[in-house]
Amino acid sequence: MLTSTSNPTVKHLVKMRDNRARRRAGRVLVDGWRETQRAIESGLDPVGIYVVADHGDAVMPASQQSTHPQSDAQRFVTDSASQALVSVSPTVMQKIAYGQSERGVVAEFAAPDWSLSQLRLPETGLVLVLDQIEKPGNIGAAFRCADAAGADAVILCPAAADRFNPNAIRNSLGAVFSVPSATADEADAKAWLTERGYRICAARVESSRPLWQADLTGRLAMVIGSEAHGLGDHWQSDADGTVDAIRIPMAGNIDSLNASVSAAVFLYEAKRQRQVAGSK
Repeated sequence: MLTSTSNPTVKHLVKMRDNRARRRAGRVLVDGWRETQRAIESGLDPVGIYVVADHGDAVMPASQQSTHPQSDAQRFVTDSASQALVSVSPTVMQKIAYGQSERGVVAEFAAPDWSLSQLRLPETGLVLVLDQIEKPGNIGAAFRCADAAGADAVILCPAAADRFNPNAIRNSLGAVFSVPSATADEADAKAWLTERGYRICAARVESSRPLWQADLTGRLAMVIGSEAHGLGDHWQSDADGTVDAIRIPMAGNIDSLNASVSAAVFLYEAKRQRQVAGSK
């Protein structure tokens, strides 16, 4: 059992809370049983799963427990990744957990190689592109919307975007693991989509074409820009028709919505049209 905050493993986990250090080391830290379950289900390889020793029999497989009820997620993790479980003291858990309140478990995974080449999309795929969205909470919420609306993938631009930030993981409820995703620079993402026959619709406040008049069936990528910076140059409407600008009609005094809310509106309208058309 890890009891000292000076232990090298504990120091390593604390260091991995720095986003740059974590990305350089190729690691992902996950807080919470549900999120850890979804990371395991997505195929991530657990390096260590750290649980407070006095949480009942939390570090024992469910088959060996009898007196302490567990959530379904906790049972799944303790049974499927028992070889990676490590007991820690409450003091150590407070040291390695994210934020002010620990959530029962901290799991370290090897970061996946989720590039564009790894994406496998259906014939009439629906892809959400998040362009220049920097706030991890918005990224996580957008993934949650993509999961709820049945999007087939999320692409984050630029390539430095971090879907494994602790706030992104938390706000997504683990959807950053369940929804296929990739990071890429804008030019590469646009070329990849175009080569595969995807129409690209970009959300633009100043567009004259409302969402309800756009055809959102077939192979489609929907691009949402950040509230601070808008859309990058690669997603501007162009003469060859590669990018089609559309807008969400706004009835009040405010001219735009939160990025994740916009993503939800676009995705659900696309889902509605596809169901009506019978394409998905």
